[in-house]
Amino acid sequence: MGLVYIFAASPMEAEPVRKIAVPLDSQSSAHYGANDVVLLSGAIGPGNAKSKAEAALSDGKPDAILVIGLCGGLTPSLPEGRIVVYTDCLSTEAASPTLPCSRSLADSVAAVLASSGFLCDRVVGITSPRIATTRNERLDLAKYGASAVDMESYSILESAAAAGVPAAVLRVVADSMDRVLPNLNRALNETGGLDGRKALKVALGSPLRTARLVAANKRAMQHLGKALEIVLKTPFLA
Repeated sequence: MGLVYIFAASPMEAEPVRKIAVPLDSQSSAHYGANDVVLLSGAIGPGNAKSKAEAALSDGKPDAILVIGLCGGLTPSLPEGRIVVYTDCLSTEAASPTLPCSRSLADSVAAVLASSGFLCDRVVGITSPRIATTRNERLDLAKYGASAVDMESYSILESAAAAGVPAAVLRVVADSMDRVLPNLNRALNETGGLDGRKALKVALGSPLRTARLVAANKRAMQHLGKALEIVLKTPFLA
């Protein structure tokens, strides 16, 4: 039986775990398959993710960490709905070293998904404090050598490395390279998270793009939920 900390930035990204895991107590602990899991959510953006991870790891060390959620594609070869497992993660912050994921853990996640018929790409990810909303912004991020972008993975991997805990990143492409998103960067608050009122204003100002984004996110999360049903019941996370 292994103890796995699962990090999901938003309630939407955490929902698949809540649906399939059996609660063990009134907190965030649950059981699924061969693993006990602790779900940690509600920290959007690099700074918030770092604080969340450091606080969680100061209370104890799990056997493994799994970062889940949505990501943006930075290459035409990654369509929306494609599951990705990071091999390494970069940061847009200057002078930040490349952080490798646990090779054995990432290999196991990718292998069990492939054996169940899931298309799963091994990619280099990059964490940015801003949302990539246009093709040009994604092309700029791709110049770092990354194929997918998110806002939290690097910070969590950094904390995991400092604590000596193996970590992997499992995400799903929610927006492809050519999708134009509403400019939710206008809704980011001083800590890097989303301000609900500002986000609503942005959404009302771009109703069609927002509707398309919501639909794409919903489709992507359905793919991720199915992948997690396979991944979390396997004993290799122990």
